[in-house]
Amino acid sequence: MDHYERLVARCVEALATFDPSSTSVEDHLERFLVSSEKMGEGEEEEEEVTFVREVVAGCVRYQQLIKVVVSGFYRSPQGRSCLRADSCLYNVVCYLLLFRLQEIGPAQWRRLVLSLNTTKMYKFLSLTLSEDNLNGWITSEWYKVYDREFVDRSILSPLKSSHDELLTLVRELEEHLANKTQSKPAPKPPTEVAPFNLTKPQPRSLPTPEKIPGLKPHRPVPVSTYTRPAEQEKLAEAFRSNRLIAETTLEEARRTQFACATAEKSEKTKARMEEIVVRRVAELQFRPRRPEPVPVSVLEEGPPVKMNTAAVLREGARVQNELLLQEKRLASLEAGEKDSGEFTRWQEDMKQREAAERETEVERRHLEARLSYEDAIIAKESHLRHVQQRAQAMKEESQSLMQAYFAEREEERREMRRLVEAAAGQNAAKEARAQLQAMKKSIVEAVSEESRSLMARALEEAEEEMQCKAELIRQIRAMERVHVPRTKLVDLTQTGGQGLLVEMSVAELRERLGLLRVAEAQEEERRRRDIATSKQAKERLISETKESISRHRQEKSKETLNRQERDGDVFSRHRSQLRQKTVNHLQDRLQARRKERERLQSESQVRKGGGAARSQADSTTDTSQSITSTLLHC
Repeated sequence: MDHYERLVARCVEALATFDPSSTSVEDHLERFLVSSEKMGEGEEEEEEVTFVREVVAGCVRYQQLIKVVVSGFYRSPQGRSCLRADSCLYNVVCYLLLFRLQEIGPAQWRRLVLSLNTTKMYKFLSLTLSEDNLNGWITSEWYKVYDREFVDRSILSPLKSSHDELLTLVRELEEHLANKTQSKPAPKPPTEVAPFNLTKPQPRSLPTPEKIPGLKPHRPVPVSTYTRPAEQEKLAEAFRSNRLIAETTLEEARRTQFACATAEKSEKTKARMEEIVVRRVAELQFRPRRPEPVPVSVLEEGPPVKMNTAAVLREGARVQNELLLQEKRLASLEAGEKDSGEFTRWQEDMKQREAAERETEVERRHLEARLSYEDAIIAKESHLRHVQQRAQAMKEESQSLMQAYFAEREEERREMRRLVEAAAGQNAAKEARAQLQAMKKSIVEAVSEESRSLMARALEEAEEEMQCKAELIRQIRAMERVHVPRTKLVDLTQTGGQGLLVEMSVAELRERLGLLRVAEAQEEERRRRDIATSKQAKERLISETKESISRHRQEKSKETLNRQERDGDVFSRHRSQLRQKTVNHLQDRLQARRKERERLQSESQVRKGGGAARSQADSTTDTSQSITSTLLHC
């Protein structure tokens, strides 16, 4: 019995200390088991640890389902007298009853229940195992939380199969509470030894093949998929008509264009275009912006940094620590310790060499990228020359075809205009106009009649509201004319007369308040003096700290300038050596590629100038195409 009671107590303790908002179930159980071992409870067996883990995890997982039973128990007449501190115990018992009853077994379940408090178990189990409750409100609440099939199969079915044994246990608890003796069960007869009934195994039957699920028949493709919508036909017809109009307008524009139009660009335009090309080429040139050195005056005087009190104190403490370390270092050098200055200089030399190598490598990669860029531009110019030649040939061919096409379309347009003008009529428009006027007249008469009735109704309601307001105003004025005495005489020297020892009059209260104000003013003046004294001491400390910081910064700036000059000399020496090896020949190749590109660009500009006559025809064609696109969109 003690074993089961201890297991349930461990589960209740673990569940009571679990906080889902701050940790997970697994982490909480790990910390709980480790803390229990440290508190001297001893190493638990693996089965007990597994039992505690599964029960606590199950209670958290099915919390909503268990909460229905436990909350209903506390609301019932039997559970109103029970403590709320035992809710974790009822949660554990409810989980074992609903989900682990078949796994535990009837005998183990009986021992577990009898090991706990008899009164609490009788009240809880009698309510939970009642057929009216189990088949009534408990099941209906479960259906709201979980699926009906899951509740019937996994919870109600095991309870119903063991319902008689559970009711027997409840009656046994009731008799135990009533101090009734229980009849001992009849002893079992001894086991008779019998020979083994061994039979020959039957041949294993072939397994029934599983039915292969077939695919659902697919839906046939709708007929509308292959049918062109009527809207598309209308749009296509509108497109053809608009295109015909645009082509006609285009042909008319070509025929009546200005004779003075010229496509030759002016000198100002050419100069502006050349300026744009030069600016774009200059933007592509790599000119890294070198950082400007910090002025010596700034380094000597120090940057104008405004620090607050906390920053000044922190800086003063840091300076003091640095001075202490420097004193210790000098003392150790005086005692004979080896100086690491030579190693530090060698280390700085190597750092500057590595920095020069990195900068040289970056410059080399940049030059290689520029070479690739120049090669790409040269290839692009060659490709554009070939494409322009092909485009010019295709443009001439398409222009001849378009002229023939426009002539044919012009003839068709004239034929269509003649047919349309012959079929036009006037009778239909007159009849439609007369019907529209009659319909408008009937609508106006109906609206005017309705507006007159609404206006009369609104006037009647406004008159009634005005009469009610006038009556209310007369009543208010009559009430204001009645005189009500509101004067009340007060004696400030009399007490309230309540019979209390601490009673005082208003005059005495004012006197005491005056004395308290004088005392508070004196205390405030004393505090002000103390604060001013401490503030002056603090200001002196801050000023002294600032002076020490400024001296320390001046020494540091001088030391930094010397070190930077030495590092700059080393860095420039290494960089000049590395540039002679890797960068100079790349710069020569880049210059050659750049000259080749400029030559190709100058040739392309010469070709553009020679094709000025062709550009006039091209500009006319572009104007015609813009007119065509505008008419099509319209």
